[in-house]
Amino acid sequence: FAEIAAGRGAFLDARGIKNFAGRFPTVYAAAKAAAIDPSTAPMPVAPAVHYHMGGVLTDAKGRTSLDGLWAAGEVASTGAHGANRLASNSLLETVVFAARIAEDISGLMPEAKPATWSDDVSAQAPAATAESADEEHLRALMSADVGVIRSGAGLARALGALVSIERKARSRTLRDMATAGLLIAAGAYARTESRGAHFRMDFPQADPAQAHRTFRTLDEARLIAERASAKAA
Repeated sequence: FAEIAAGRGAFLDARGIKNFAGRFPTVYAAAKAAAIDPSTAPMPVAPAVHYHMGGVLTDAKGRTSLDGLWAAGEVASTGAHGANRLASNSLLETVVFAARIAEDISGLMPEAKPATWSDDVSAQAPAATAESADEEHLRALMSADVGVIRSGAGLARALGALVSIERKARSRTLRDMATAGLLIAAGAYARTESRGAHFRMDFPQADPAQAHRTFRTLDEARLIAERASAKAA
């Protein structure tokens, strides 16, 4: 991340691997689509950020605080795998919680109704290009300020931008993206320590007093964003 931020980039050199195309066809196809031949040139790489590991609070049956909404997998915060549950240890989620949710939902589903089609486009999202600039801005600021290396100043900057994007968003997709980003950035701003995959360059050490789970509503996240913006100003 630091090498990319400095403009030098980071690369995976696979030139010494024999039959790379045959052994890694998906990676090879992606590289070729980007006009890169892995047999003759290193491939640029970037870190994939796990922004939010277990965010939606559920009970033991996968129920959320919203009636009729269940959650499982990486989106759920069951506490079964600790604070940093990632894809590699989600077998319990797949085998246990999926079955519990299915059993809990069983018998509660309403009768199926015939699908209807509406020609009213006024309620549909605007054209994809209408808000593409804001979406690209959102993606860029999440990577830069809420990504691998975080700081209070960067998170405050991101919070201000996310609130602005959320308020003026016309499409539901962009508004949902901004809301999710706001929750993540607010949680990172409030946790003034480094723990697990959350690293604050201004608070590089873990704080024993913060070694516990935290729960936050959207209203609380917006209040954190307001206070962060006021402090930054």
